[in-house]
Amino acid sequence: MWNDWIHWLTTRRLDQLIWLLSPILLLDAPRYAFGSVMVWLWDMWERVAAWWRGESLEPTYDHCPSVCVVVAGLNEAATLGATLNSVYGIYPRMEIVVVDDGSTDGMSEVARNFAERHAGITVIRKPRRGGKSSALNCALAMTTAEIIVCVDSDSVLDRNAIWEIVQPFADSEVGAVSGTVIGRNPFTNLASWLQAFEYLRCIFIGRMFTSRLGILSIVSGAFGAYRREALQRVQGWDVGPGEDGDLTLRLRKSGYRILFAPYAQCFTNLLSSWTRLLRQRRRWEWAVITFECRKHVDMANFFQRGFRWS
Repeated sequence: MWNDWIHWLTTRRLDQLIWLLSPILLLDAPRYAFGSVMVWLWDMWERVAAWWRGESLEPTYDHCPSVCVVVAGLNEAATLGATLNSVYGIYPRMEIVVVDDGSTDGMSEVARNFAERHAGITVIRKPRRGGKSSALNCALAMTTAEIIVCVDSDSVLDRNAIWEIVQPFADSEVGAVSGTVIGRNPFTNLASWLQAFEYLRCIFIGRMFTSRLGILSIVSGAFGAYRREALQRVQGWDVGPGEDGDLTLRLRKSGYRILFAPYAQCFTNLLSSWTRLLRQRRRWEWAVITFECRKHVDMANFFQRGFRWS
């Protein structure tokens, strides 16, 4: 089937391809172009205002809360070592909790071998698979750190990622901060390239824009940080699809601000299989239907207490 589609596309003339893509060019492109321009103007205004006040434009890391980095995964033995190497030692007040959610590929052994050579690492192995929410709640019960940072076990962090993502928590009203997710393998094939473009243009600009407006509706599941007090207030992660978006909306309904840290960068593996990509997107869309259109439908109902304008 894919060969037929590729053959059909490659045999079209340029004017036919433009006509085919016209809905995207006319509707989607202006939307992201507008967001990009508005974010750029906002940033320039903030920089000019900071210069006028005599403030330094260089990043300062004044806020240093205690942090627990939670790495939860299933059958991620092949990538876990790189994740732990990227996290360990990049922040002073930090502990690491690795949760093996019933893996069968020796993921917990990789974590224990790393823990034997490095201090401050706790390894939890669950005998049966319980899902990501269950694994994260298990780690939450094991720590007293002020900030919980969740990192996917197939991702690596930039050297300043933890410092960047904890700075917004200096404001006590901030309950969660989303990091920036960037593709590690954008040039594997067309599928990975399209995802890399989506992460950098669509998702990045969208979260920058909505964060500035105070209407950010999701913290990245691959790299996000939460105030432990806020997590305990909403009783942690609920079991079910789209746990990252569901938790974000529950925190917003509890009165917390949700922000985006553009320079807190996480590099993740992009899918190179079209079949796996389509399954992932189907799972994502089903999750949105579950927690936005069903569980949190009151946020769109003017006559409900949970109503929000965004």
